[in-house]
Amino acid sequence: MNGRNQAELLHPKQPGFVLVTGEYKKYNVMQYGISHFYQFEAESDLMTGIPDACVDILFCSNGSRLESRVAGTLLSKTEVETASRCRHFGVRFLPGFNPVGKHRKMSELVGREEKYEDMFDELSEQEELFEKLWQEERFEQKVKIFTDFYLKHYDAERYEAHNLQSLLRQEIVASGGNIKLKELQEKTGYSLRYLNRIITDEFGMAPKELMRIIRFQNAIDELTKNMSKTGMTRAALDAGYYDQSHFIKDFKEFTNYTPTRYLKGLMQNSYREKLQVITKV
Repeated sequence: MNGRNQAELLHPKQPGFVLVTGEYKKYNVMQYGISHFYQFEAESDLMTGIPDACVDILFCSNGSRLESRVAGTLLSKTEVETASRCRHFGVRFLPGFNPVGKHRKMSELVGREEKYEDMFDELSEQEELFEKLWQEERFEQKVKIFTDFYLKHYDAERYEAHNLQSLLRQEIVASGGNIKLKELQEKTGYSLRYLNRIITDEFGMAPKELMRIIRFQNAIDELTKNMSKTGMTRAALDAGYYDQSHFIKDFKEFTNYTPTRYLKGLMQNSYREKLQVITKV
């Protein structure tokens, strides 16, 4: 799976978020460490989250106030508390990008949620951002408001420099989670022990777990594109699973369902009909 182009890179998904609403808006970015923005109004107090190796920032507006949280990746299927009839606006970051890195290590976010308003150096900045988002109704304008704020603080020197961390993010994601630590050692010249530590620091988890989650997310991506039983074999092969049993084992571990049952749930709950992809803001 090496040598993927931009369109083939990881597009992390949380189908369970789509299923709790009648309409789920999404705007893909794939720049500056941002995967995409999304917005939905929950029709349930719980939604299903699955591992994605990503950090999300999620705002919830109930008309009278704006609440927020920053959440790290899950390591297994989890029922996540939400707020029924609350409009949610979120941003999902690509694996290895930590939008609150000055305040929390990536490993401190794995499997956890914290208040996003606690991650600001200046109270005035937090209040200004929250006020603008609370007053704005339109999804496209919220995307612009958050992007303008985020880019003022985006650490381009860290994330876009030609350093080991950037190389590892690129190689791991471009491989679809199918690159071995030994191959990374050959590419970089660093010891296995050192690479293990850097990857754990950058992604918040050990390399083996990270590779499994990225490979699983690529399978989810293929599955939601094809939405057919015949597409499951292709999803497994394209994601890099060496056989169907290996695919099913990982899939059940991360979702509690077989791929067939998971796909049936998406189709019965009108996943595609609910998903609205915005192409321009």
